[in-house]
Amino acid sequence: MSKPFIPEDLLEIGDYNVVSCDNDILIIDDWYKNYDELYDVVSNLPAQRWKWNDDGKNFVDYYDCRPSININFPDGRKLDKFVFSIADVMAKYLKKDNIQTLQVLGGMLEFNFYQNIKENIPNSLQHYPHIDYTYNYIVFLDKISSGGTALYHDMKALPPGESADLLFDVSAYDKTIIHAKPNRMVIFPGKTPHGGYIADHNAYVGNWRMNQVFFLGINEEQ
Repeated sequence: MSKPFIPEDLLEIGDYNVVSCDNDILIIDDWYKNYDELYDVVSNLPAQRWKWNDDGKNFVDYYDCRPSININFPDGRKLDKFVFSIADVMAKYLKKDNIQTLQVLGGMLEFNFYQNIKENIPNSLQHYPHIDYTYNYIVFLDKISSGGTALYHDMKALPPGESADLLFDVSAYDKTIIHAKPNRMVIFPGKTPHGGYIADHNAYVGNWRMNQVFFLGINEEQ
């Protein structure tokens, strides 16, 4: 039976621990106070297909899904507190006190789900590098935590073809791996090419790789 919950309560910030803040990458552990409840809720979300085309590998070699939680008509005080908490850590550790927008995707909390169908995928194949907005906000949620997020430093142009196959050979590129850990929050420049990184692909055969993601806008003119 479905369990009732208050979405904005899942966003309450806990007594977090700043792990590092180097090269414009902020890593914080124990971010959410109610991580266990968030994990239970997110683990039971319907996983609808995302990014598909006729010749694609999604739902053939892997499952790439984008579940969401509706947060329309929230308790504005709780949501504001969440926004202010992110603004505070960005001002303190990234020296960005001009946060312009916090995109919670139009009243939705969105999550990236990925699971391998095909076994024994080589480690050289990782999620396609891409770019997003000024800063990315990611919270790692699954308890397997094999890998994390890779940031690519010498990629002059993004490779084509992500819509057909999410996996791409990244072995030739210099990269920094932000290692996953349950309830670890990271903020990094979204304009740096980046993508999901899995250390052991077989760990996600029959198990979901799960994280929360949205984007932060910064007013660079201030």
